[in-house]
Amino acid sequence: MVSPELHWTSPCGESNIEAALTLIEQEQSKATRAFIAKRLALSRTTASTIISQLMQLDLVKELDSSINGRGRPAIPLRLTESVWYALGASYHNETWNFLISDLYGKPIATHQIPTGSIDPSHFISALLEGIDHMLDRVPGRLLPLIGIGTPGLVNSTTGVISRADDLGWKKVAVGEPLTKHTGLPCIVMNRHRAAGLAEARYGSGRGVKNLIYIGIETGISAAFINDGVLLEGADYSAGEIGHMLIDPNGPLCGCGRYGCLQAFSSSQALVRLVEERYRSLRSLGEKVEPNALWDAMSEGRLTGVFIVHEAHKGNEIALSCMKKIAVQLGIASSNLINILNPEKIIIGGVLSNTGPLLTELIRSEASSRAMESPFSRVNIEQSILGSCSGELGAASLALKSKIPLAQRWLDSRK
Repeated sequence: MVSPELHWTSPCGESNIEAALTLIEQEQSKATRAFIAKRLALSRTTASTIISQLMQLDLVKELDSSINGRGRPAIPLRLTESVWYALGASYHNETWNFLISDLYGKPIATHQIPTGSIDPSHFISALLEGIDHMLDRVPGRLLPLIGIGTPGLVNSTTGVISRADDLGWKKVAVGEPLTKHTGLPCIVMNRHRAAGLAEARYGSGRGVKNLIYIGIETGISAAFINDGVLLEGADYSAGEIGHMLIDPNGPLCGCGRYGCLQAFSSSQALVRLVEERYRSLRSLGEKVEPNALWDAMSEGRLTGVFIVHEAHKGNEIALSCMKKIAVQLGIASSNLINILNPEKIIIGGVLSNTGPLLTELIRSEASSRAMESPFSRVNIEQSILGSCSGELGAASLALKSKIPLAQRWLDSRK
């Protein structure tokens, strides 16, 4: 099985030891044995037993402490920062992005492999090349699970991309060749849902109960997260808002239907709008004024990211096309606000990471379309993790299971 079943036991109960580790991670200024015992309603003895078990796994350390005043000093607890590491990879903007993080999710090493437009075999070979490079750079022990974020609808049980309509791919196995190559289990999931997990855990979604992350690139997908738990659905397709029907008379989508959000508002759709604008001007016989967009188009380097950059510079044609794709994104966002009543919507993906403009346009559109009450409760914000969110979210899949993974690694060495 590509996605491993992780089982472990603790004499103090699995939920208690997981909760204690979470407190140590989140309450860095307060985490002591006494604090954990009080917060989890445990005896001092049980709390100390839990800490001892975590220290035996090299997941937790005690800091030096000095006595201030009377009594025995409270010794602060921290996650170890130089023993265990997690590895994640995510594919964005025709580039494989790799990241090694420590237990706090802090990036330790990164790597990129630009691929350009490729077929599935080159997609996999570039992934394996990058993973090999990163495995050689792990400064300590690697938690034995690799997280991968890919385009498309992904079956996380089998590690297969069922379909990626923006790339024209179907049934691309990712997990099996990676596990065969490395000998390590992996979890493969949609790149935007991985990015949403990163924002929920390490970004502006920390502490937010009801969160939606929307990633906008060649495809459009969302992550629906409640209390830190990702909604996956019966077949891992929860969040495929790129195929939300916006207008049945709209443009043809890669999925074969007409009028999907992705057909209106992806990076390819943005490029198409600019190209249509140019053809329209030419067909009307109007004077075509010099524009960086036309230069990029003639040179074959017109991309969604380039258009967004131009819009931020004040290019009026780029800005008008950005406003067009924001209309449908605003409609989709307002529907999600009305249905799910989130506290926060985070806009990510390469078009958002280029600057704040797209998020501002989506917020403006949603404000005029969503119901007043749920809209008054939601904040629509740009991703703060930016371009590293996908691979960090993929790495977080191992960090979430660090106790059983650490135990598995140690058991394999006995």
